[in-house]
Amino acid sequence: MPPMKRIYIVTIAPFLFMVLGNFTTAKAQRLGFAQADSLIEAHSQDLQSARWNVTAAEGQLSQSCRYDNPTVNVMYNVRNPNNRRWLDSGYDGEVDVQVSQPFAIGGQHAEQVRQNKALLQASQSQLQVTHRDLRTQVHTMMIDLYYQQRQAEAYDVEIASLEKILAVYREQSAKGNISKIETQRIAAMAYQLGKSRADLMVAASALQSQLRLILAIKGTEPLEIVLDEAKALTEASHIYLSLRGGVAMSQVDALPELQLLTHQANAARHALKWQRSQALPQMALQGEYDKNGNIGHNYFALGLSVALPLWNHNRGNIRSAEAAMQQANIAADRQRLALAQQRQADLDIVEQYFKQLEPSSSFENDLNSMLHSTERQFLNRHITLVEFVDLYANYRDTMLARFDAKNKVLQATERLKIIWGNSNT
Repeated sequence: MPPMKRIYIVTIAPFLFMVLGNFTTAKAQRLGFAQADSLIEAHSQDLQSARWNVTAAEGQLSQSCRYDNPTVNVMYNVRNPNNRRWLDSGYDGEVDVQVSQPFAIGGQHAEQVRQNKALLQASQSQLQVTHRDLRTQVHTMMIDLYYQQRQAEAYDVEIASLEKILAVYREQSAKGNISKIETQRIAAMAYQLGKSRADLMVAASALQSQLRLILAIKGTEPLEIVLDEAKALTEASHIYLSLRGGVAMSQVDALPELQLLTHQANAARHALKWQRSQALPQMALQGEYDKNGNIGHNYFALGLSVALPLWNHNRGNIRSAEAAMQQANIAADRQRLALAQQRQADLDIVEQYFKQLEPSSSFENDLNSMLHSTERQFLNRHITLVEFVDLYANYRDTMLARFDAKNKVLQATERLKIIWGNSNT
């Protein structure tokens, strides 16, 4: 392949990336935090499943409140041995009716009701956790997508600048005024930038697919995240200042995760009491009517059935329930510590990366001015190719670093706001 054709193919690829990127952005679907929250409420399958778990727990509690049904046994004499009549319904006919009604003692019924009540409260707390975690996940993904799109814009600026330079260099190279090696070096830079931008957009596309799946957004239009960056960073500063002090245990215990584990621990405690109650005798009240029994005509009797716990004291199930209760308490302690540590980690992220953003927003404008100035000076041959490459690399690295810092700050802030915001109001 001739050298000039090679340069043309290499340099046209980034230009196509830029054109296609601008085309898709023009048809993008705008998405803000409030709209995302509405979509979660309306369409989230995880949230719907958690709601059905609450309904199932309500049904389980309602069922556990019911008492056992009585048992009725009816025996009718087929052939009367005294008068040899079949199905004798007369005075000498035999009918035997027995009724048995179990009843609970020592918490055999009440502890099961209390356990299911605690499990219902746990499912309600799980619904809150699911809802909040979905909001946190979606919001942080939206912030990540927003800054991926901002990074793509930084690549677009640099690619557009290189395309202008290459147009001049191809012309001068054809006239023999500029070395073809320099032209090829710039063409390679443009290709590498186009490849990096393409990789970034592929990652952004995967992130958009996840968002569309979580929010049940139909269609394939690209998502354009609506985010007021200046307002969000100001809010991040306020949230950091309000939360940077120590956290009280009452604040941690008020979180739905701890409420969930507390209710699960209560359920385990009532399950243990219920297992202990199963070691008590199983009792049932009995009644019997015998029309022509051995004692006399129309015999009525009352009795009590008792299953004595002589061989089975339910000790294995009791030990298992004790272990489950201890595990629930350990899980609550672990979660309490993990939440406090995550809070501090997010506060550290905001603090450290805010230091990288101390230069004002004009810093990014200065970088753009530097890029265009570098472009003019290089075209005027006031700087060397090495200096040109170094300045362009500095522009790109600095812009991407600032976007990454803002991304981390706002994601950490969003977690702090959603998880800890209500506990401090």
